Amino acid sequence: MGLIWNLASLAKNAKQAVGSLEQVKGQTARCYGALKQVQDNLIQKTYDKAQAGNNEAQFDMGERFFQGLGVPKDYAESAAWFLRAARQGHARAQNYLAMMCFLGRGVNVDPAEAYKWSCLAAASGEEEVLNTKRKIASKISPEALAEGEKRVAEFKIVMETPPPQG
Repeated sequence: MGLIWNLASLAKNAKQAVGSLEQVKGQTARCYGALKQVQDNLIQKTYDKAQAGNNEAQFDMGERFFQGLGVPKDYAESAAWFLRAARQGHARAQNYLAMMCFLGRGVNVDPAEAYKWSCLAAASGEEEVLNTKRKIASKISPEALAEGEKRVAEFKIVMETPPPQG
């Protein structure tokens, strides 16, 4: 008889545990929904700033698409955002763009363009960026190197103006 009571008690405890797990599951789903809403709001605010010409927000959007953070991973979209920030002198965006041009991620492989962006980024003096420039320079042809240097000389930083309101 003691065995039956023990089994009945275990069954009751198991039923209570399942009920508790269902409650936790519901709470987890609500928390996930709330976090997703916060993330979506953050992405929208960043997107709005990026559209208005903020190069740090443009870089952030580029990183989001490069890594798939809250948005689908999309190298072409990432490159487009990095390009907008890079044209405004954002060194990290220039560095990412250099690597993307060198590897052909989201853009066509273009060693001269890769070298151009790596040179522009190297003006920041950051060691990681300087390493990227050295690596690219060591792996491209002398012609691509010369073309890249020509493009650096022709480059002008462009400050984006926000689109007209209305």
